[in-house]
Amino acid sequence: MHKIGALWLSHKTCDVLELEEVADQLTLDLFSEDPRVSGYAIIKTCNRVEAYITSEYPREVLEDVAKRLKLEKSGIFVGKDAVEHLMRVSCGLEAMIVGEDQILGQIKKCHRDSRKEGAIDSLLDMAFERAIKAAKRARSETKINEGSVSIGSAAVELADMISGGLDGKSIVVIGAGDMGTLVAKALSKKSLKAMFIANRTYTKARRLAGELCCEVVKLDDKEKYLSACDIAICTTSAPHYILDFKLMARVMEHRRTDNELLIIDIANPKDVEERVGELKGIELYDLDSLYEISEENLKRRLSEVSKVERIIEEELEIFQYILNRQKAEVLITMLYKHGYHVMEEEKKRALRYLEKGRDRKEVLEGFSHAVLAKTLHTPTKILRNYTDANFIDFLILQFEKEFGADTESNAYSESDTHNGFEALETEGAQNEERDGAEREHPPARSEVRS
Repeated sequence: MHKIGALWLSHKTCDVLELEEVADQLTLDLFSEDPRVSGYAIIKTCNRVEAYITSEYPREVLEDVAKRLKLEKSGIFVGKDAVEHLMRVSCGLEAMIVGEDQILGQIKKCHRDSRKEGAIDSLLDMAFERAIKAAKRARSETKINEGSVSIGSAAVELADMISGGLDGKSIVVIGAGDMGTLVAKALSKKSLKAMFIANRTYTKARRLAGELCCEVVKLDDKEKYLSACDIAICTTSAPHYILDFKLMARVMEHRRTDNELLIIDIANPKDVEERVGELKGIELYDLDSLYEISEENLKRRLSEVSKVERIIEEELEIFQYILNRQKAEVLITMLYKHGYHVMEEEKKRALRYLEKGRDRKEVLEGFSHAVLAKTLHTPTKILRNYTDANFIDFLILQFEKEFGADTESNAYSESDTHNGFEALETEGAQNEERDGAEREHPPARSEVRS
């Protein structure tokens, strides 16, 4: 985990223009061309720009980038802090609107794109996966994302609450700017009868309507649709009233339904003249109503933060456990390779002895002892030099569980493994000495005859 680093800038330290400038400067090339970097990913949203990397020297790399780009308002996290920050961001705890869902989709896309480009390595890949899982848990196990706290979302929530549900309702959204787009997108997830987008710039409204598969209308035709719709949400930035008293009086005269017309005005300055609320058959709500909903929902979300933080702690522990398991697997692989090498070498020796006609039982005995001795020699030497009493106690406990607690009886010491092929080698050496002596001093003819 110590190899992971994060460089971040957000709405907490920068304004929108500053973040836009940083987003243009902070490119993948900064990391792809750095030999110190193993993996990298960059998250860019309207409220934050963040780079995540893996390196043997993550802080050094990120400080170099911050210095080169003159990112004086940036922050750097390394190791566990970097992973925790990624999890907090994905869970919405670092968002301008606490618990917002949009950031999770942006992190998923960043993760997916980085994988596709081959920019992310296995360690950073796992960090993103755990952060995404933490965010999913936060949303399913807590209420961190329940209740609308943005004005656009609160407008939809208010419409749903007052109208008794939006299913089968017809709605006109007036305005296709940022707020209108947010409202229309939230409404598109409901089971509406119809939704109409009206805007002064027709092409802008048509683009949004095409994206959300709804209908586009000209702003001048708004009276026609207001007379038939159940709800109108006004979101323009016009300096004058879009719906004044006279216009709405005409609309109500020609209204084609007995249902009350719910109008929610979230524009600033107001799109709807206040006197419109006095007309029979119209319910008018403005920003003040929405602020009350937003504040109440925000309080509920903030009360869930501690629960989300506990989930993050759990996910950090799981991540560390996975990394430790991977290290253990590396060690286990080394042990198996060592054991296999010993086995192959001793097998060759055993076959040579069998070819020389040695006793099969003795060869098998020597082979078994040799493999055991040579395989365990290095690990036991390392254990003897290891002084962490807690770890040794842990190993003893685990071995007792696996092999039984009676470690005294049937004790098998390292000296018992030294027999190996030694007896066979001693016997072979004695035979070779005797054969050599006979060659140097052959027996006398008389001795041969006898």
